[in-house]
Amino acid sequence: MCELKEPKLVKVGIIVPTLNPGIQAEALISAVSKQTLQPLLRVAIDSASTDDSVRLWREAGWDVLEIERGRFDHGGTRNFAAHYASEADVLVFLTQDAQPISRDWLKRLVAPLASGEVAATFGRQLPRPQASLFERYARFFNYPPVSHRMTRADIPTRGVKAFFFSNVCSAVRRDAFFKVGGFPERTIMNEDMLLAGRFLKHGYAIGYVADAPVMHSHEYTLAQQFRRNFDVGVFFADFAEELEGASVGREGVRFVLGQTKYALRHGRPDLLPVVVVEAAVKYTAFQIGKRHAFLPRRVKQVLSMHKYHWEKQG
Repeated sequence: MCELKEPKLVKVGIIVPTLNPGIQAEALISAVSKQTLQPLLRVAIDSASTDDSVRLWREAGWDVLEIERGRFDHGGTRNFAAHYASEADVLVFLTQDAQPISRDWLKRLVAPLASGEVAATFGRQLPRPQASLFERYARFFNYPPVSHRMTRADIPTRGVKAFFFSNVCSAVRRDAFFKVGGFPERTIMNEDMLLAGRFLKHGYAIGYVADAPVMHSHEYTLAQQFRRNFDVGVFFADFAEELEGASVGREGVRFVLGQTKYALRHGRPDLLPVVVVEAAVKYTAFQIGKRHAFLPRRVKQVLSMHKYHWEKQG
């Protein structure tokens, strides 16, 4: 995307929302401490953890902001920490289970911001060594090995992919972040996608930095995939206006076809029924979620992965 030069914006603030991270806290503290570009500020915003992680963050020199668990909000909690990190020029958002792989990870992630070519970046996510075949495929599908940038002009041709952005590992120019209004609040999920949409519609570009990878992957059961995709459907129903042009159908078909080829290429034709079942579960859940307005709140809580979202609806 751009040469790896010393970033002009050296005031970097790292923000990590946390809840009982366990050994992940130690791993992340260690990875950040080894970076060739050291952040000015490291902030853990903790939702009433009951493990020993708050002590670990503080002993390692991190600032810890503590909030009640019921106050956590994907966008609002990050906005709160972003306001706190007022001395930073660049805000880096990580999740507690993301593991930076190289010592130049931070330097590479913020370099396109320092050069002025983009207002936001997100890094590549690589599967954990123990990840299943299909989880490895999902990482490679969404996070290819080649960097690219997105602008508003890409929305008609790229559809939902133009809005793709991940808070697992991302960075934003703080001035641009607040100019577009920061993260939306009270979203069930995908606050990062909405932020990307705001950047694009304000004329900013977003960069995907393939050479700033973190290790991050999840294994979901069928039930978990149903609940997650129900929430995705809820999200698209609630924010249709902000996501104008983010068509998802074509991308879903491309994912399933690619998944089928991936299984065959790796000598696993026995997994083809799994492809069909997973696709049917995801599609059904997504369609139900898009129509959640017709469902009672208690039913939504049963179907949803983010159950606390419905508790806040009153």
